[in-house]
Amino acid sequence: MKKLVLAASILAASVASAFAADIAARPYTKAPVAPPVITYDWSGIYIGGAVGGGWATTDGVLYNAFPGALWRTDSQSRLIYGGFAGIQKQWGSLVVGIEGGWNGLDNGFNNTAGTGVFGQGCIYGGGASCQSRIDDIGYLGGRLGYAWNRFMVYGQGGYARADIDTRVYLPAANLAIAAASAAHDGWYAGVGGEYAVLDNLVLGIDYKHYEFDSERHNCNRAVVGCTVVDLRNVSAKVDAVMGRVSFKFNPWSTGPVVASTEKPSTEDHDLL
Repeated sequence: MKKLVLAASILAASVASAFAADIAARPYTKAPVAPPVITYDWSGIYIGGAVGGGWATTDGVLYNAFPGALWRTDSQSRLIYGGFAGIQKQWGSLVVGIEGGWNGLDNGFNNTAGTGVFGQGCIYGGGASCQSRIDDIGYLGGRLGYAWNRFMVYGQGGYARADIDTRVYLPAANLAIAAASAAHDGWYAGVGGEYAVLDNLVLGIDYKHYEFDSERHNCNRAVVGCTVVDLRNVSAKVDAVMGRVSFKFNPWSTGPVVASTEKPSTEDHDLL
């Protein structure tokens, strides 16, 4: 019986020793580390072009004519096109920048909406109409964006300036008279969205609302067809929706933005 107990004790001690040795020899392995997240960096300088549609109206008054003789034109769609350039910087998801650009509109004149005491006759009657044309628009302002990797939405606003032509059209004689023009200061505000298709190629869509201050459009009275009642004050509004393509580069870049997902490691403890 003593021999049996002794043999069992020796066997138990051997198993315990082997088990302890196996634990000590087992290698320590860390949990797998998630790969770093690479996010797109919107910082840099960009230049591009845009094309779309614009809707313009003008309002005003023939200030030497009968009270209530208004100058107003229909809102008609126009092709609008142009170029732009800007610089921006990204902090986290926030993107702050400055952009300037120039847009041209097609050169068709639009007609009166038929308002005021004299209606569509534009004080002349007989089917005559007030007409206006916005030649071009320049702008300079700020952009504030919020980015998700390669996608960004933004708001914008700032200073704008437009060259505007006006005239009176007499359809019976197929004759335009009392032509005048002026440069108008104003402002703009809008929103947009962009997507970086490639690191340097960005596609977007942009909306701007422009308002231009009232300016005096006085035709040259030395020219036949311009009388004292043709002198007018005119203001304008434009809404534009444009598709954009831009090329962006960052001369100060040190590489893509990396958001590391690695957690601090914890030391293992010896099992006794």
